[in-house]
Amino acid sequence: MFPTNTAITFAVKSDPKRSAAVAYFVAEGQSTFNSPNGIDADLAAVRRLIDAKVVTGKAREVAFDLVDENGSVRRVYVIGVGKAEKLSAETVRQGAGALLRSARKHKLDSISIHLNLLPASDTFSTPAAVATGMALADFDFLEHKGTAKKKDDADRKPLVVTIIAPKENHSAVTRAVAVAGAQNFARTIASRPGNVINPPSLAKISQDVAKKVGLSFKVLDEKQMAKLGMGGILAVGAGSRVTPPRMIVLEWKGSEVRGQESGKTVRKKSAGSSASSSSNPLLLVGKAVTFDTGGISIKPADKMGHMIYDKCGGMTVLGVMTAVATLKLPVHVVGIIGAAENHISDTAFRPGDILKMYNGVTVEVTNTDAEGRLVLGDALAWGIETYKPSAVVDLATLTGGVRVALGTTMAGVMGNDDDLIATLTKLGEIEGEKMWRLPVGEDQREQIKSHHADIVNSAGREAHPLQGAAFLSYFVPEKLPWAHLDIAAVADTEKTMPYYEKGATGWGVRTLVEWIASKATR
Repeated sequence: MFPTNTAITFAVKSDPKRSAAVAYFVAEGQSTFNSPNGIDADLAAVRRLIDAKVVTGKAREVAFDLVDENGSVRRVYVIGVGKAEKLSAETVRQGAGALLRSARKHKLDSISIHLNLLPASDTFSTPAAVATGMALADFDFLEHKGTAKKKDDADRKPLVVTIIAPKENHSAVTRAVAVAGAQNFARTIASRPGNVINPPSLAKISQDVAKKVGLSFKVLDEKQMAKLGMGGILAVGAGSRVTPPRMIVLEWKGSEVRGQESGKTVRKKSAGSSASSSSNPLLLVGKAVTFDTGGISIKPADKMGHMIYDKCGGMTVLGVMTAVATLKLPVHVVGIIGAAENHISDTAFRPGDILKMYNGVTVEVTNTDAEGRLVLGDALAWGIETYKPSAVVDLATLTGGVRVALGTTMAGVMGNDDDLIATLTKLGEIEGEKMWRLPVGEDQREQIKSHHADIVNSAGREAHPLQGAAFLSYFVPEKLPWAHLDIAAVADTEKTMPYYEKGATGWGVRTLVEWIASKATR
C-alpha cells in the first residue's frame, strides 16, 4: 500500500508441518525441550546445539544445525532471548531481528518459527513481538542503488514467515505487521535525501498516503502561513525560494469509525474545530526540517550530510497517522508536520532578527541552527488553537545536547503533565523505545528570556535540551497535557542494532500508536 522496503509475508498457523527451515526460541540455561507441538528430529537438533554449548540461550545468540530426513535437508535455528525471568517483548524482538539476518544470509525463501519452548507471557504477545522484530530488521533502503541494485534485489527475495501459534494470535500478528509497516514507511521517507524530499514533495507524499489509507489531508503553503502570521516557520524556510515551507495536516476522525461500527456514521463537530468528531482529538506535532545547513550559523561540513534525518520527528508523525488509519482505531487524532529547509542565501534569516510567532510571542534569533523550535512553535500554537486537543505530543530531532545527556539508547521527554509523561515512559519501555524525563520549568523559561524580545531561540549550550522544551512551552497552554520528545539521539543510528540497520529508525511510532490505542478503551 505504501513503500516499506521489506519483502516478508507473515502467516500464523497452529499446524507445525515440516518446512525447509525452522526456528526455536530458547531462554538462557534452558534444558527441557519436550514439546507436544514440536517435531522430534528438530528438537533433537536443538538439544545437540545446547549440549555442545554452541548456543546457550543468551540474548540475540543464533546458531543452526542441519537435519536430514529421508533425503530432505532443513536448517534448524536456535535463537536466544536471555534469562527466562527477564523475558520481554523487547528481548523477543531483538532475537527475531537476529534470526532475520541469518535467514537473509542463508538466502531462505521460507521459515517456520516455533515459540512453544518459551515460557508463556500474559503481558505481551510473543508472536507479535517476533513479527515486529523481523519486519523491522528486514528494512533496507535501496531506492537509490544503481549498478549494485541487481545484486541487492537478488539477495532480498520474498521471504514467507510462518509463526506456529494458536489461531487466536492472528489478529495480534496482523496488527504488529501493520504498525511495523507504518514504521518502515516512516523510515523510508526519512532516508530519502534532500534532493528528493523537500517541503512541497513531502506534502505530496503525505497527500498520496492519506488518500490510500483514508486520512483527511490539508496543507498550508507559504502565502497562507504568512496571512496567519507564522513568523517562525517562514523565517526558517526563507533561505530556500525554490522549496518553500509547508504545514501538513493529517486527520483521522475516530468518531466516524465508532459510528460505522454501530451501523451509522456519526458527524459531530468539536467546538472550535473544523474536524468531524464528537470529542477533542489527540494532537501530534513533528518537526520536519528536510535539510538543515544550520543557516548562517552553519554546521560543520563533516556532519552536514547527516542532516537528511532532521525530518525524523515529522516522519514519526507520518508513520503514526498511517498506522492509526490502517488499524482504524476509534480515536480522533490530528497529526501536524511542520516542514521547512534551513538554507543559506540572501533571503535567509539572520542572528539578531526578531520574529513574531503565530500566537504573538516574539523571538530574538541568536542562532539560526536552533531552527526546529521555531517550526514547532508555530505548528503547536496553530494546531492547539484550531483543533482544541485533549493532549499534545511533539517530536523533534531538536538538540545534540540530548545525546550528550542520555546517549543513543533513549530519548529525552519533557512536559507539563506527570500522568502523560509516565504513560509514555511506560509504553516506551514495553515497545523498546526508552525515554527519560528531563526537567523543564521556570528556571529554564527564565534562561531564554530576551532583552529585546520575549524570548531567544538559544541561550547557549548549557542545558540545551531543557531550553528547547522551555521554548516550546510558550506555545502550549499551561493546563493542556503536553509532552515534548527530543529524539535527536535515537531517530537514526550510525551502527547496526538488533533490528535496525544504519540509518533512520522510525523511533516513536510503536509507542505513540499504543498510546493512541489505549484511548479507545476509555
